[in-house]
Amino acid sequence: MNMNGQTVIFPWDEPMDIEAAALIDEGAIPMDLSEENKEEKHKQAQQLAAEILHLEAILKAKKEELKQYVEQNGKVVVGDTQFDFVPSYSWEGNWEALARHIREKGLNPFDFFKLGSTEATKLMKKTGWDEEQMKEHGVFRIMSGKQFRSSKVK
Repeated sequence: MNMNGQTVIFPWDEPMDIEAAALIDEGAIPMDLSEENKEEKHKQAQQLAAEILHLEAILKAKKEELKQYVEQNGKVVVGDTQFDFVPSYSWEGNWEALARHIREKGLNPFDFFKLGSTEATKLMKKTGWDEEQMKEHGVFRIMSGKQFRSSKVK
């Protein structure tokens, strides 16, 4: 039963199409992408992706349910793991004064002050600049790595 007295449905209890279930039984998708069976392997990858989206949706709903319970009743401990609200922090203050003190230590403040994606987007909105204008002002976007995640098709 869940927190509301309803029957708990685990991801493995959720309905999944036959092909996706068969994929689980088979194990991992073969990584050899030779021309023969390439279409079948792509179909298996799509089925695996569909299964991941399905499980993530279930997980999101379950986390929201637990979050509401914890909000009302306090933390939940399972073995050596606890689910609870923990504070998150950010830094605010007089950045010019901090930059001056950093320079006094013989350091370059710009080694510590980075323009992240959120800040860059905010700056471009407030100034009306686009990416090209940012480049003209000496700031450009670089790829700092790759993340594996799903996103909406454009």
